[in-house]
Amino acid sequence: MRRSLLLFFTPFILFTWIFLGISSKGCADFMQADAAKKLPFNHKSHMQLAAINGNCEVCHGYEENGRFLGIPTVGQCTSCHARDGVLNSNDPNVPRRKPMFDSYKDTDKPWTSWAKQPDLVYFSHKVVMTAQFEDGRKKARCGSCHGDKANSINGDMIKGKMLMGQCMDCHTALHISNKCAVCHD
Repeated sequence: MRRSLLLFFTPFILFTWIFLGISSKGCADFMQADAAKKLPFNHKSHMQLAAINGNCEVCHGYEENGRFLGIPTVGQCTSCHARDGVLNSNDPNVPRRKPMFDSYKDTDKPWTSWAKQPDLVYFSHKVVMTAQFEDGRKKARCGSCHGDKANSINGDMIKGKMLMGQCMDCHTALHISNKCAVCHD
């Protein structure tokens, strides 16, 4: 009797296992499909500029209420890469005009984020990025979660999807509470 039940349910179990594997891969691909970059971007060249000096907040800052601005708008880019600026310059610290911005409005964001949080997660970049140890050192850096973006020459994802366990490990290491309400409303 047990053998006949096992033989009867084996195809269903195999089908379910294969279906879940395919659907989870498809879901992950679908979630990242909108993260395609419409314009090239070189973090490395920007991070080496004297005006930015390795400070991610120049382009990825905060609103007055502490909300993270995320991906910059074309208007933020054209504040340095002026639409009427020079096309060529021998000085690497002079931002050149980028004709690729001409077809975009200042409010457009031709890039999308790889790092989308589920609705049930609240994450404050400002709280994490301004947290300091008693000796004044910052507890976290951008690379802690995003990988070595400062040396990347394209918009590809570096570190991969952040899982809750990784966040909790970091909270533990940095002496930040792991209580559910810290990240979940």
